Amino acid sequence: MKGHIGKILKYIMNKYIHCIMTFFILLLMSSISAQPNEEVAVENIFQAVVHVRNDSYISENKIQPWMKKNLSTGLGSGVVIGKNLVLTNAHVVMDASRISIRLSGSQKDYTARVLYIGYDCDLAVLEVTDNEFTEKTNVLTLSESLPILGSELLVLGFPNGMENLTVGKGTILRYEKSRYSFSGLDFRNVIKINANIQPGNSGGPAIQNGKVVGLAFQISKIGKDVAYLIPVDIIRHFLKDIRDGKYDGFPNLGFTYQSGAPVSLKKGMKIPTEENGIFVNRIYPNSSFSKILKEKDFLVTIDNLPVSFEGEVSTSNSKESIVDFIENKQMGETISIEVYRSGKKYKAETVLQKNFALDLYRETNDDYFLNAGLVFQPISRSFFNSDDGDLDSSIKYHYSYFIQDLLYRYTNRDIILSYIFDDPEILKYKKYKFKVVESINGKVPKDLEDFKRIWQGNEKNFVIIRFRGLELPIILNSESINQINVRVKKRYGANYEK
Repeated sequence: MKGHIGKILKYIMNKYIHCIMTFFILLLMSSISAQPNEEVAVENIFQAVVHVRNDSYISENKIQPWMKKNLSTGLGSGVVIGKNLVLTNAHVVMDASRISIRLSGSQKDYTARVLYIGYDCDLAVLEVTDNEFTEKTNVLTLSESLPILGSELLVLGFPNGMENLTVGKGTILRYEKSRYSFSGLDFRNVIKINANIQPGNSGGPAIQNGKVVGLAFQISKIGKDVAYLIPVDIIRHFLKDIRDGKYDGFPNLGFTYQSGAPVSLKKGMKIPTEENGIFVNRIYPNSSFSKILKEKDFLVTIDNLPVSFEGEVSTSNSKESIVDFIENKQMGETISIEVYRSGKKYKAETVLQKNFALDLYRETNDDYFLNAGLVFQPISRSFFNSDDGDLDSSIKYHYSYFIQDLLYRYTNRDIILSYIFDDPEILKYKKYKFKVVESINGKVPKDLEDFKRIWQGNEKNFVIIRFRGLELPIILNSESINQINVRVKKRYGANYEK
């Protein structure tokens, strides 16, 4: 009798679950069908969204990278865009030691690897090595156009690492430019939406008319149920970039300019008063235009398009700033310009290239040099995301104005004393922490590698390190250095560099 009742209950439960699922799918289909020209089946969309897990070994504190690395697990979402190819956010898979992909409700892990990653646009393409993955998934395509303001869309993903796919509704609120929080530097197009997006949704697609219109990547810290999508124009730029087998990144203008040129200023600079254009202020080192532009040049055309007083160019379809005009192009493209310089008009061409100077503001690297209980690191934004003490104004100035005030003329990257171990012989130097290195043994180091070379080349004698803003240097002889290294290694297990 018990077995018979159990079978009846099991039958009723299966029917109940089936009805619930049918109701949910019908409800979802009705919301999708409300979007015009919908042709893609709901099931096909579900089978194109995947769960992404990133296992990595990272330091607990970026400015103490010698510390033991701990296993960290990051969870996100992704969308299948090709055979065994998954599109997701760069921040979901950065520093990955192992990446595994799961389908909704499945317990099987598919191993994946990062094929391409763009830190400047927070996008990454993963490759799944198991061909069975292709058989069990569907591919979604990108929308050819941006969605209409106020229109609805579906946001899919795995919030908070849930095993089952979650589907939510959203509404397009606004198109804007915003800082991509992952890099902390890059301002790019975003779509602001009203939707309940949680951590874990990152990398999941926003769908309209069965096509991808954006990728979830940021949650508003101010507004409730407000999030941001990476729009398809940014995604297309990224995918076009990697066609040659490598990711180069978005071009950067590489110079600052002054908009609005008064007639009196143009007369003083011997520029025809009827000419429109902008004055060039500061030019970034080793940038696309650094070899053909000079400060105080008056830029009048770019790619044969006239430049307005506001720094905009007009095409047949639209008007956009020269910043956007350049960033919409690809690295390696040739750009022509016309400028007035000292009363004469010049034409020139340049090839768009990566602006390495901007890596200073984008990187959070783990490079360091440890010797004599002192840790030296190149300055990066890691220090500004850390709770380890207060940074003095000198560091903030050198970081913020490294390009604007031409500080790169002295070093490729400023080096700071980031940590001092507790050792009786160097305790007196505690106040030197977070100070910028001025010289070592009378030489200005260009970067951390140069600093290491100078230190190691003089280790048999004295090492003398001077810091900006401090009169007295740190002076260490070879015997003291060796003794400190032995004590630090014995007490803290930290190995110095020979």
